[in-house]
Amino acid sequence: MFKIEQLPIHSFEIVRPQAGLGELVDLLGRGLDACVTTDARSYVFTPKDLCYFQDSLTGTISEYITGKTHLASFILPYTNDLRALNAALAEIPDDVSRLIIVQGENGELLGSCPLGSLVRAALTELARLDAYFATLAETVTDAVTVVDRSGTVICWNGNAEEIYGIPKEDILGRRIGEHFDPEALMVLRILDEGRMLRGAYHRPRPDTHVLINASPIYDMNGRIIASIATEQDITHLVKLNDELTNVQPAPAELAGSSDDPFGGIKGKGSAINKAIGLARKVAGASAPFLLVGESGTGKEQFATAIHHASPRADQPFVIVNCGSIPPGLLDIELFGYQGGTFSGQDTGKAGALEAAAGGTLFLNEIDKLPVEIQAKLYQAMQTRLVTRSGAETPVRIEARVIAATDQQLADMVAARAFRDDLYYAFNIVSIAIPPLRERKEDIPSMSQLYVRDYALQYQKPIPAFDPGVMVAFMSYQWPGNLRELRNVIERCIILCDGERITMDLLPEALQRDQLQHDASDEESGFYERKALKPALTQEDEIALIEEALGKTFGNKSAAAKLLGISRGTLYNKMKEFHLS
Repeated sequence: MFKIEQLPIHSFEIVRPQAGLGELVDLLGRGLDACVTTDARSYVFTPKDLCYFQDSLTGTISEYITGKTHLASFILPYTNDLRALNAALAEIPDDVSRLIIVQGENGELLGSCPLGSLVRAALTELARLDAYFATLAETVTDAVTVVDRSGTVICWNGNAEEIYGIPKEDILGRRIGEHFDPEALMVLRILDEGRMLRGAYHRPRPDTHVLINASPIYDMNGRIIASIATEQDITHLVKLNDELTNVQPAPAELAGSSDDPFGGIKGKGSAINKAIGLARKVAGASAPFLLVGESGTGKEQFATAIHHASPRADQPFVIVNCGSIPPGLLDIELFGYQGGTFSGQDTGKAGALEAAAGGTLFLNEIDKLPVEIQAKLYQAMQTRLVTRSGAETPVRIEARVIAATDQQLADMVAARAFRDDLYYAFNIVSIAIPPLRERKEDIPSMSQLYVRDYALQYQKPIPAFDPGVMVAFMSYQWPGNLRELRNVIERCIILCDGERITMDLLPEALQRDQLQHDASDEESGFYERKALKPALTQEDEIALIEEALGKTFGNKSAAAKLLGISRGTLYNKMKEFHLS
């Protein structure tokens, strides 16, 4: 950073203008510089100026300098800002030939500096700043383009070369319109409009998709002299999205059966059955609603079942995960873009709201939706109209919108992180999906379902669960919910070479968790009284069996292991005591 104190400043002696010329000449004769300041001007004299006083040494300095404005020096105000320094240098008269007087921070005169030294210092600082910018441009991972007011490219970094395949030597110093359609260039539009862009979707070429940040560059007088753009290449994301396409049929395990779309949602507890009951009721309605549940609880499965149970079942089911798409692309993903505005080509893409055409749009992780896009979504839902980016004519939409979140949107509304109008639009009906740790009675049936599915997928025999494995499943808290259970089962099927899934096939976290529970059970004395001994009364045996079945949520193999008896013995005991 430029500092005025770094200039080659020569100190001088301050001389009163009322002093005689002899005093001034004496200082100069001793090799000192002298500065004389009047109300109008300041003058600096050096030993080289002794020639001016050869004719006469009479009178005062004030009398001598009167009328000799060509001997006056320019005063450079104190500044450590290069922009302010350039503004000050612009005020120096073209015909100045005297030393420049440098002013201190408090207005004091620090000394003098030759004009040439001052210019060299400014140029050196400009060169340093240019080096800083050039290094920064090559350090960032985005393409960087800078054009001046005439549209000439003055910066083109290596990433721009890679994205567009244009070497620096072919574009620097030339008009950018030679390589791109001028009407499609954001940097040229910034020159005209003088506005900043942040995370905007852009297509500088028909085969290139980017997220662009762009800003105008102003001179010291506030005039736009250039514009700079950084572009993140998202072409691969757009192509991948087009290949996968969001308009897709739901997987069979999500859709359930044709007779009952909710048949794929397994559950015995009151919380999950309440959620299924609400889902059945809202399926026939067209109003938007909200699914709330932790990650992995099956919100997409619920949305899919609701769609297939609705009158819209024959129409598209479109899924958009708001948390996995960059904000700039998310706008295009939801509302679409209209091609041909700048390139003249009749291209474009419908957004998810438009693509869902009479069907259902499922917005997962709605809490990740940027606030500005929340406003557009609410407007579209209210008016049933969307306008593609780059288009002028709105398109009518008929999609039903289902939103899902693992956050408390009411708290986000209070913190102004989520729009209240959009929240209330979705909160007509809110369905809470319980986490797996609150519905452990469903773990055995879900485990058997996943075992069968993955055994078929990997073409292996369907293995049985070792009782200890089911005990581990029952005691584990499942922070990843159904998704984690499914992944654990898939791991077990991949690793299993025998007819049983054993403890050693489980992830380490599950094994450690079970060891901790085993230690806890031992400390509680459960294992000390688990064996069914003849000395026990019938009431004691019934109590122990019911306790073991309760701890294993009805899994008889796991209960038998806890009790230290065979499964056959447990069945006989249950039959004897008429236990279901």
